[in-house]
Amino acid sequence: MRPRIILILLLTFAMTFGVQCQRIFAVPEELIGVWVTKDPNYLDRPFEIKKNTVIFEQGLGYLDFDVYPIVGVKKTESEGQTLYIIYYTIPSGKKFEFSFYYSPANGGEIRFKNQPEMLWTKEKT
Repeated sequence: MRPRIILILLLTFAMTFGVQCQRIFAVPEELIGVWVTKDPNYLDRPFEIKKNTVIFEQGLGYLDFDVYPIVGVKKTESEGQTLYIIYYTIPSGKKFEFSFYYSPANGGEIRFKNQPEMLWTKEKT
């Protein structure tokens, strides 16, 4: 009887863990869209945030972009600023962070945590 209980517990754990690993995290609606900057170094490098993916254009020509699945989103409020961290994975399975401050001003503004002087705005459609 004991091996059966252990087996059931192991299967339950495996199923629970497996479901947790496959969970898809959606980003908030205010972040969804194509983001552009007027900075001349990044004019040809917009990025797009979708519900479950983030897309970075490489600026090397038409159809040159990378699409990554989002595996987590974290939001924190500090001193009147909203910091988002989007966690995504690359094909090798390595996990990366995409950190930025978001403001709802002017239809939405993003400033990268590591480049706060650069302003990104949501592209008008």
